[in-house]
Amino acid sequence: MNRSDNLGYSPTKRANLLKWIIGIVIAVVVVTGLMLWRFTGPVTVYVTAEVNDLPFEVETIPPVVFARPGEMVRVIYRIRNNDIVPLEALGRVEVDPANASDQIQIFITQCSGLNAFQNGYPQEYEVLFRVQPAGLTDYQQVTLRHVFDRATLR
Repeated sequence: MNRSDNLGYSPTKRANLLKWIIGIVIAVVVVTGLMLWRFTGPVTVYVTAEVNDLPFEVETIPPVVFARPGEMVRVIYRIRNNDIVPLEALGRVEVDPANASDQIQIFITQCSGLNAFQNGYPQEYEVLFRVQPAGLTDYQQVTLRHVFDRATLR
């Protein structure tokens, strides 16, 4: 006599069906976990500076931030003018990759625009920002760069 359950499936077919169901459940759990991580996991923000034609030393504190989406983050740019006289410089913010600029929202940046940098001692400039979640199309890693250029008279 051939044993089968009341649905007409043999034990082998039931085992194969059970393997498929378990495989699909595992795949759904993994995909759901990855999606949840992309929407709630931290975004790595590298805080850097680029100095063009200026005798500045720039230290970023901290140089890397693991920012949770929606969390307000504070970083410091410690800038030291090594020249013998004060210098004026223009600062601007760049986000890399460029199309990630909508993912990071800057609230305060004290070192953008025209600033006078005194010589002989470091000055600290605060930057406050928050990031949006990576989601499906945004980035898990973003670089926040302040670029400093010499201010020239027109």
